[in-house]
Amino acid sequence: MAINKLTKGHNLRWESSRMMLPEHVSALNASRFDATKDKKPTIDEQQWEEYSLIIQEARANNRKVRITVWSDGFFRDMIGWIHSVDPQLKKIRIDLDEIDVVYINLDEIAGVETMD
Repeated sequence: MAINKLTKGHNLRWESSRMMLPEHVSALNASRFDATKDKKPTIDEQQWEEYSLIIQEARANNRKVRITVWSDGFFRDMIGWIHSVDPQLKKIRIDLDEIDVVYINLDEIAGVETMD
């Protein structure tokens, strides 16, 4: 007797049910990717005051700072000099070097520390 997918006692009976649609595969991959994301940290008033003091001192004394930024579920560090702070737009301009400039939204900041 030849083995086929309908032969009793063999695991071939349900082989066709193992197929996944491309939409399901991409949704599963997106779900796995979303599981690796970190939640946005909540920063209380006392921490904001500490961060603003560090930012003001670093800007006044031209000191290098490391700002930890939360963006779309991931943290990254920006190291550079604070050029300006715009309270109306709620953005900080950081010069990473002589060429690269980055604008950071204040609500994305997760940490600030001086490098010196």
